[in-house]
Amino acid sequence: MGVSGPQRSTSVARPIEKIVIVGGGTAGWLSAAYLNRAFGGKIDITLVESPRIPRIGVGEATVPTLRTTFSFLGMKEEDWMPKTNAVFKSAVRFNDWRKPHEGRDGHTYYHPFFTVPEPAVPNYEKPFHKRFGRGVSLAHFWLKQRLAGDTRVRETFGDAGMALQRLCELNKAPKPLPGTDAPDPGYRYAYHFDAALIAKYLRELATGRGVKHVSADVKSVTVDPRGTIEKIVTDTAGEIEADLFLDCTGFRGLLINETLKEPFVSANDVLLCDSAVALPAAHLDGGLRPYTSATAKPDGWIWEIPLADRDGTGFVYSSAFTTPEKAEEQLRQHLGGRDHDVPGNHIKMRVGHNRRSWVNNCVAVGLSSCFVEPLESTTIALIEYQLALLVLHFPDVEFDERRKARYNELMVGAFEDMRDFIVMHYTLTDRDDTEFWRAVREAPIPASLEEKLTEYADSVIIPDGSQLRLFETRSLWAILSGMDFDFRKAPPSVELMNDAAAWEMFEQIDKEREIYSASLPDHREYIEALHRGL
Repeated sequence: MGVSGPQRSTSVARPIEKIVIVGGGTAGWLSAAYLNRAFGGKIDITLVESPRIPRIGVGEATVPTLRTTFSFLGMKEEDWMPKTNAVFKSAVRFNDWRKPHEGRDGHTYYHPFFTVPEPAVPNYEKPFHKRFGRGVSLAHFWLKQRLAGDTRVRETFGDAGMALQRLCELNKAPKPLPGTDAPDPGYRYAYHFDAALIAKYLRELATGRGVKHVSADVKSVTVDPRGTIEKIVTDTAGEIEADLFLDCTGFRGLLINETLKEPFVSANDVLLCDSAVALPAAHLDGGLRPYTSATAKPDGWIWEIPLADRDGTGFVYSSAFTTPEKAEEQLRQHLGGRDHDVPGNHIKMRVGHNRRSWVNNCVAVGLSSCFVEPLESTTIALIEYQLALLVLHFPDVEFDERRKARYNELMVGAFEDMRDFIVMHYTLTDRDDTEFWRAVREAPIPASLEEKLTEYADSVIIPDGSQLRLFETRSLWAILSGMDFDFRKAPPSVELMNDAAAWEMFEQIDKEREIYSASLPDHREYIEALHRGL
């Protein structure tokens, strides 16, 4: 006689049939295109967008995950890049985040997008972990030599462990022109593009595949006694019902916060910057830079994002230490006359996360869900992560509480991991020249980051279990070494290993610099070829 398990109902709840996305922009239209692609048109998707909200063409910087997402959407660089003024991004360059070293005018380091390229240099043999054991990094050998005072290794691991810094300084594209026989380094890269134009492109892509677009203002939202959204009421399109609603209304949080009253958990206790002002500017002389610049100033920091036709720039600051007028003045002074003669776009940033980003039948995506300041270009990456999680945990009309709880748990974890990464940049500064920099240095840091920094000091740098893992351990090495972090020791295992293979790899990276400095095209040359149709 067999033993039977618990009896379970075999009934199947009705699947989600209709999704309404409230809000356009990158968050809304990327959500529409992504969900349409994921479900092959089996779900009716409608996006409701206000015609009165201005479209501001700020420069947007991204991270390499977007290449996978755009590939999933079937987007080809030669099609979408020219239509959005897009260029390549290989790194972030940090200027003056610390006091300059003795004998120097400023402090600069790079956070490159690390990768392990296919062999393009003779004798660039097998990956490092296959020589020394999985988990042992070239960074550990770099640290060993730096602590020993060996000047043969480069000053930061971002430079020592990757040829990309030199290529950025030469304004090189991250890959060869199509149709040439030049070697391809296989580097990871991301993009800069015009935010308004990418939203327009995604809108045309999504509506061309069946997504409905409604241009209307939401006048009210109808919620039943259980807190489930039944419908939205618009000014020109009447009532629109759905099974699932996505809130892509930005910092306002029309559905998740204003309607469902989900509390927002501020992170301004550890991230003091709460404001920004953005301006378009002419290109800086000297070529089209393939990197984002983050330049520290007395009252905050300035982003510069090169686009094909101009630069997108902005000043991030804390309203506790300066005014919007003074912030805009600092930005214009930095640009030195390159700024366009237009009013600054002043933005009040809501830094933190919703206690829950998925409540009942409403999921907040983008700025309506969570936000950390744009120091490492994480805004769109978090949207990508949310959409992938939503597909993985996609509900039926019963809205299983376990799916929602797991989604919310992962989103909070992803936010906290990203928060720690950004706070780390401020914690490690030694600037004390203004009230702002003294305040960010002295601000409390999350207990989770404090624990990480204690481990990092002993070179215990391993993935922390976050499901997002947007930045790999090599990114941590780039930031920590670039910010002159006080490492105490290298891993004991590295002290017992032969250094010869590590020096060989450093030498191969030096050869890589030479090869790709000569063979890769100028960034502007590549972008102009792209606009001509290659």
